[in-house]
Amino acid sequence: MKTMTFGAVGEIFVLLHGSMAPSDEDWNLYLDAIVAHFQGRTRTRTLIVTDGSAPSPAQWQRMMSHPCSSLFRLPSKICLVTGSTFVRGVVDGMDTPALNPFSGQYQVFTRDQIMDALRALDASPVEQREAIALVNQLQQTLGKS
Repeated sequence: MKTMTFGAVGEIFVLLHGSMAPSDEDWNLYLDAIVAHFQGRTRTRTLIVTDGSAPSPAQWQRMMSHPCSSLFRLPSKICLVTGSTFVRGVVDGMDTPALNPFSGQYQVFTRDQIMDALRALDASPVEQREAIALVNQLQQTLGKS
């Protein structure tokens, strides 16, 4: 069963988490995909939409030792969209340089603020429309094999 899914709109990487924690298989696919997507770019822009799940501490640790960790030195904008107050609290609590290489680069939005998140990512009007369509498409694949 798919626990997370992803895609891209131009430079913007779009990640969707469902209500279940990511499987190790899905997490590993994601790590490889962000390396492929951002390789050779001078910045990263990521839209994360979650129903409440997040990576486990072991998955977070694997990210820190994965080749994707080379992306941490790039200027990054990360917008997290969620209806979960728990997730918003976790993100706020992890926003310290000692815990998070992306400290200070996250902006958190509620589900009804997805357009605000896309504007914060400097998405063009075309990218905004395409990102909304991609989020809707990806949501259909969550929880399916």
